[in-house]
Amino acid sequence: MTARRVAQFHQIPQTIINSLHRPQNSSTHLNPQFVAKPPSILATDLIKSYFEKGLVKEARVLFDEMPERDVVAWSSMISGYASCNLYNRAWTMFYEMMKDGVKVQPNQFTFSSVLKACKGMRSLSCGALTHGLALKHSMHGSVYVDNALMDMYATCCGGMEDAFMVFEEISVKNAVSWTTLIAGYTHQGNGRGGLRVFRQMILEEAEPNPYSFSIAVRACASIRSHSYGKQIHAAVVKHGFESSIPVMNSILDMYCSCSHLSEADQCFHGMPKRDIITWNTLIAGHEKSDPYECLNHYSVMESEGITPNCFTFTSVIAAAANMALLSFGEPVHVVLPFKMFIAQREGIEAYSVTR
Repeated sequence: MTARRVAQFHQIPQTIINSLHRPQNSSTHLNPQFVAKPPSILATDLIKSYFEKGLVKEARVLFDEMPERDVVAWSSMISGYASCNLYNRAWTMFYEMMKDGVKVQPNQFTFSSVLKACKGMRSLSCGALTHGLALKHSMHGSVYVDNALMDMYATCCGGMEDAFMVFEEISVKNAVSWTTLIAGYTHQGNGRGGLRVFRQMILEEAEPNPYSFSIAVRACASIRSHSYGKQIHAAVVKHGFESSIPVMNSILDMYCSCSHLSEADQCFHGMPKRDIITWNTLIAGHEKSDPYECLNHYSVMESEGITPNCFTFTSVIAAAANMALLSFGEPVHVVLPFKMFIAQREGIEAYSVTR
């Protein structure tokens, strides 16, 4: 088993390595109409492809083989490390790039990528330093950098003051700007603050997206605001987002959290598409207030061929315990070890999605 888990190193093609060291003005094609990409661009494209496949070591080896590295190559490495959750390596790569800053100047993509790494490290000091460097390199006014700054401050700070200050200075706010601020307030437990921003977004006629609606509905659920949640539900239908499963799952959770189970059932049956999170949300919503209906939904779920996961069983067993139904609880307990083995990975994945 141990040998199978060892990552196999994929050898970089020798033709790629040779092309990196070939003179730029050498002609390799007889067709004058064919314009080949420079080796540095080809290598950068390959680096991006390596990171997309999780081949981190190969990406670094190829980067080290490049005799000349432009800002795109450096930024691709920083972004690649951050996308693979290797935030410390992304920061180290940015540090190495800045040491060679006379030759290579960072751009907005560089800063937005390294700010993602700062967020992942939960490092306010690194984020603030990056903010200062962004201003030094005249990145003030770049909405991509400003959105990344907001996200970093909302994650690394105990409050939303710094994130809101960045938001206020954005002259032309896009959908990501609004959604990032709404999510920042909501994830910090300030649902009312998130809803204030969402209301302002609607008043300023900014174009909402499914994610902004989903976050706003979560804010409603966090403060148990059924009335405002219903208004957002109506707005979701108006904007044609009722086919979005994540949005409708958030609305379903809102109705359950606000103890309006009849509306939750109505919302559930009106959904054109459902996933395991949809079923788990409905089952968990009925667990305490209506355990009979919780078990009924579980039975329907299995009859439709949906495979339950560990979160499904947690709600079902709790409902059975609430009802003190040993006749139902015992069969669930018997099949639990077998089905939990199947559902374990899916349950962990579902949990990460709902976080």
